[in-house]
Amino acid sequence: MKIAVLGTGGVGVTIATALIDAGHEVRMGSRSAANPKAVAWVAGHGASASEGSFRDTADFGEVVFNCTAGSASLAALRAAGAANLAGKILIDLANPLDFSKGMPPALTVCNTDSLGEQIQREFADARVVKTLNTVNNIVDLGGIDTARGTEMYLAFWIRAMVALGTPHFNIHLARATPPGR
Repeated sequence: MKIAVLGTGGVGVTIATALIDAGHEVRMGSRSAANPKAVAWVAGHGASASEGSFRDTADFGEVVFNCTAGSASLAALRAAGAANLAGKILIDLANPLDFSKGMPPALTVCNTDSLGEQIQREFADARVVKTLNTVNNIVDLGGIDTARGTEMYLAFWIRAMVALGTPHFNIHLARATPPGR
């Protein structure tokens, strides 16, 4: 499968590498073609790896991963082009974080909206899936409005990561057995 990965940071590199390892053709996109990080990634991953602009990359992919910084996601997706996203699954891994006052960052959108919902509204012909932005294991929480919960959970997750000194932890979700069962 041809997969587009928008973003050259740690998340984009991790996802793109895992997809190459799984046997897919992957193009990594950035604001402009020949981005040094994307070129370096391609050099280390063989013939199934390529790079290009956001627009080239979105056009290439049958599925698109948004691995851009949340503050830049809408601009990056606009650069990719609505026509290049239409009808495709757009997997959104971005988080709406504001680091302007340091750690922990603030959320730029929460409670009554989410970045995932903003993306879905602006790119109505794409099929936006919000996932992998905070958790190691996937639980299907429902429609795009559940992006509010996963994005707001991030505020807790970052504070736990700082307190524990590592991002390598998880939260156990347990369902109580109803009385009489």
